[in-house]
Amino acid sequence: MAPGVTNAPERPKISATGIAVGRAGRHHGEILQGLWWQPSEARADPIPCLVTLPVPGTGTEAHFRLTPGRRIVVHPTNRVKAARAARLALDALDASASGGLLHLNSSIPIGLGMGSSTSDVLATLRAVFDACGAPADATLLARLAVRAEAAADPLMFAGAVLFAQREGHILEDWGRWFPDFLLLSIDTEPRSGGHDTLGLPVPNGAAMRDEYTGLVQQARAAFQARDAAAVAAAATRSAELNQRIVPLRGFEDLRMLAATSGALGLQISHSGTVAGLLFDPQIVRHTLKPLLTQLRARQMAPLGIFRTGCDTSRGAA
Repeated sequence: MAPGVTNAPERPKISATGIAVGRAGRHHGEILQGLWWQPSEARADPIPCLVTLPVPGTGTEAHFRLTPGRRIVVHPTNRVKAARAARLALDALDASASGGLLHLNSSIPIGLGMGSSTSDVLATLRAVFDACGAPADATLLARLAVRAEAAADPLMFAGAVLFAQREGHILEDWGRWFPDFLLLSIDTEPRSGGHDTLGLPVPNGAAMRDEYTGLVQQARAAFQARDAAAVAAAATRSAELNQRIVPLRGFEDLRMLAATSGALGLQISHSGTVAGLLFDPQIVRHTLKPLLTQLRARQMAPLGIFRTGCDTSRGAA
């Protein structure tokens, strides 16, 4: 379906009891985040881009009920981006005279760079579309998500996509395959409260063009070859480049631990505090226990060990 909704109802029927449900997945930061240039050079300025690292499970479940009037009431009350998304969706569906009651249940920590706001927004959009009886096209969802929160993660798309997070569209589609890693999740600043993503600096395109062009080429080749170790190497390189822009506390310690523990690589949230050591999924989990002690000694908080790859809900409705 082309961007936009062609078969939305003229006006949704408001039900006193009907509650629509929308769900969205979660991620663990990025495989890469950087800049992308148009191959044709038609557009000289670079486009901020990223490839997220999806992880299993539902991030947010949204419950939405249509109500008369334009007001959106959201619980918890601080989820203002989700409330904005509900309003944008109703307006896009020719339901401007309607409002709604929105309840969100999220398992994602806020401020660590794990996609909590996009998961809230995407689950909300899906719930509103369902309440109005309209199909939730991923392309439209991406555009609305960016309007709701200024920059969004590509949780509405399945597979590996190079995504323009501030424009809301796919730059390159690298296929449905995603590497299977055993991921050791780490909060590098457990008492910091996280970062304001939109307040962080962006890379200097003129100074880093060759490096980011090479990084995208490296990651593209790794995904096309379905080479998990090469994907981990690209993630490590992206994390290293990001230290010039948004330094991560304890990064050198993490890089050392990755090298000495047999990890395939290191990935981070480029705009948050979370990091992940990427291991072959065949590794025995209890052999990672000494790492947990070393991380705690560095005032970092291990958040768990889990699998990435095909068992994700990235494209789940």
